[in-house]
Amino acid sequence: MRRSRILAAALIALLAGAAPARAQPGGGTLTMGVEASFGVDPHFLFLGPNMAAARHIYDSLVGRDTESRFTPGLAESWRALDARSWELSLRRGVTFQDGSPFTAEDVAFSLARIPALPNNPGPYTSNLRTISRIEVVDPHTIRLHTDQPNPTLPGQLTNVFIVSARAAGGTEPWGASTAEFTSGRAAIGTGPFRLERFRGAEGMSLSRHETYWGEPAAFARVEVKVMGNDAARLAALLSGDVDLIEQVPPADVARLERDARVSVFKRNSDRIMYLIPHLGAAALPLLAGPDGAPLPANPLADPRVRQALSLAIDREALAARGLDGQAIPTLQMVPEGFGAWDATLPTPKADPEAARRLLAEAGFPQGFGLTLGCSNNRYTNDARVCQAVGQMLTRAGFQAKVETQPGTVFFPRTAVGRNDLPLMLFGLSLSSSRDAGYILSTAVHSRDPGRGFGQGNRGQFSDAALDARIAEATTRMDDGREAALRGAMRAAIEALPIIPLYNQVTIAAARRGIAYSPRMDEQLVATHARPVEPAR
Repeated sequence: MRRSRILAAALIALLAGAAPARAQPGGGTLTMGVEASFGVDPHFLFLGPNMAAARHIYDSLVGRDTESRFTPGLAESWRALDARSWELSLRRGVTFQDGSPFTAEDVAFSLARIPALPNNPGPYTSNLRTISRIEVVDPHTIRLHTDQPNPTLPGQLTNVFIVSARAAGGTEPWGASTAEFTSGRAAIGTGPFRLERFRGAEGMSLSRHETYWGEPAAFARVEVKVMGNDAARLAALLSGDVDLIEQVPPADVARLERDARVSVFKRNSDRIMYLIPHLGAAALPLLAGPDGAPLPANPLADPRVRQALSLAIDREALAARGLDGQAIPTLQMVPEGFGAWDATLPTPKADPEAARRLLAEAGFPQGFGLTLGCSNNRYTNDARVCQAVGQMLTRAGFQAKVETQPGTVFFPRTAVGRNDLPLMLFGLSLSSSRDAGYILSTAVHSRDPGRGFGQGNRGQFSDAALDARIAEATTRMDDGREAALRGAMRAAIEALPIIPLYNQVTIAAARRGIAYSPRMDEQLVATHARPVEPAR
């Protein structure tokens, strides 16, 4: 039943979707409560909350609608000239929020700034993967040359936001610093809202960009408030302090659906949640034997141990209890309806005894201790899910300790070179490719920053044969791409560099009188909200 809720729209072809009905611009202020803090430099720290904020102020060359279909953005059209070059025709008559014209030079500047930006713990460079040269043909035409065929390049560009070369330029290769965006000086885009004030960890204030090229926003002003506590966010909605919230706790959905003061909006998301075993370190201080002494070698490098981790997890129970039924259990690396999803690959049943046998075969008949690290304010019920997974691991012979932290601490801590956690809960949104190509190239392929591979490979898994298979599948532009991706995904599931758990559901709620269309990519964006006449 849960799988049947996957939207049929996920099966349609990936090009510009039908245009939605044009909203009527009005006055008023929309106040949104978001879970996690964010920044307004659209090229710093590639995370969902930052992208959601960026979609208010900036535009991407290729857009995504609420169903994650690709739509024209600042590029009106795009086409492959040959296997290694793409031409994008840019929209004419577009102006930035300071009144300056948008041209191909702004695109070239933005694409060059992304890899040049220093000290970036989560760069956007994976979205530029394969781009070897940027050619400005004329003010409204740009060509992107690649070092290999890349059929998903238009999808990658949905995550690349264009800034003003004039406002964000400077003497450094990256132009303005992140601090200059935070101050508002460089935060000039072509998007539906202009930044009035950024309040750091508290949120931001926006006003409608009155000369915006696209559909005008229904609200004249937007206040975005960061409310990391689920109960506080929900209380603010019910009291009328905010109009719209994201990440509604699944346990509250049934109650809210009966409450006449609010409306609940749900959609199966594009996010796969998974565990990442840390394989790159020879030893880790948070891995210990049954006696508590540090282990001299990393047991997670043994495939049998990773298989034991997977068998320990009761995915059905995790979705039912940890997420109150608002998730879809899976072992696959893509949601149903996305490319490479395999109907013949069932979700495995938990088998703690088989997990114990595998641990014994690997030389750990008494198991061993490990710390599972998670964020506590980034994903739906992430802290609760983490505790449930820890209990399941303990029943299967692992002595699991759970450690949760705010995302602002957790994500920098788990960056390659800093990470001390043996096991992590993570999630990846897949709308930029709508198939297994993105997760395979980002989370499974060996880290190769120069080629844009492995940016999300926080566990430092590496397998040359699987790398070659992923590279071959992701560069195919023929009818064999689907089968090649499916084969590469099956090989990755056997190796378990990541351990998929479930497909997340996105849940938003609004006060009576406001309708909202949730995005498949889970980003809360004010342009999808509109006032409606309350039902009588």
